[in-house]
Amino acid sequence: MAGYILYNGFWNPEVPPDPVRRLEEAARARGRVLTPVPNTSALVEFSGGGMTVTGFDPEDFALFWDKDIRLGRALESLGVRLYNPAAVVEICDDKAATHWKLAEQGIPMPRTLVAPMTYVHMDEGPARAFLERAAERLGFPMVVKECYGSLGGEVYLARDAGELRALADRVESRPFLCQEFLGETAGTDLRIYVVDGRVAAAMRRRSDTDFRANIGGGGHGEAYDPSPEEAALAVRCCRILGAQFAGVDLLWDADGSPLVCEVNSNAHMAGITACTGVDVAGEIVNFVFSRERQR
Repeated sequence: MAGYILYNGFWNPEVPPDPVRRLEEAARARGRVLTPVPNTSALVEFSGGGMTVTGFDPEDFALFWDKDIRLGRALESLGVRLYNPAAVVEICDDKAATHWKLAEQGIPMPRTLVAPMTYVHMDEGPARAFLERAAERLGFPMVVKECYGSLGGEVYLARDAGELRALADRVESRPFLCQEFLGETAGTDLRIYVVDGRVAAAMRRRSDTDFRANIGGGGHGEAYDPSPEEAALAVRCCRILGAQFAGVDLLWDADGSPLVCEVNSNAHMAGITACTGVDVAGEIVNFVFSRERQR
């Protein structure tokens, strides 16, 4: 039996990304080994009525720090245990799927419209009709989010109908959401890192120049003590989605009540560790090794 950390070799062709290195170091500090493996080295092969994945045996386990769902499901089919499971990563990676799953359980979120499935070079009429309805229901400014994206890079602000149309043209056939803009708390959010059903660390993020508070985009974080309502909401989201660990991002409505923005199954740790002093990688590794010992 061996332990691995799966990461994306296309985005990180030379060295593993920061979260993977932190997890590897946390394991080493505990006298254990977690070997980083890029998805580009894990070849899935179907042959002779069977399947293999290069480098993996059925008794192995891995921290699934990638979004290569096909690889994740192949590994699980072989018996490899993934943390988080492939189904969890798949739902969290799709913002529309996350909203759907949480809405089923009554989780409060900003008012959001899911754009219909579209194709490039088709009649603009149906697309224009949706954008007009979005403008009527949500008003401007309006947040536009691609369903697949990380670090705030695929989140935009449309200030009027012209900008909304331009964003829709830019996104083309990629799935996206239109969401109400919460002006009272723009540029501020709350990241709660949940591990094994409890809050491990939390920080408030702020940006002085952007409506997005992502630290990678210029925001800064400060340690934060979440209210019982905020903590319970984050933990409940992870339970609903089946996430063993995740970064849950909260916003606030005009009355100060928390709203779930998104859930990140592979949330970065550098910012929250720096401002809180909590070794989040260590918390995750402790959980994984505990689960493995229980087997």
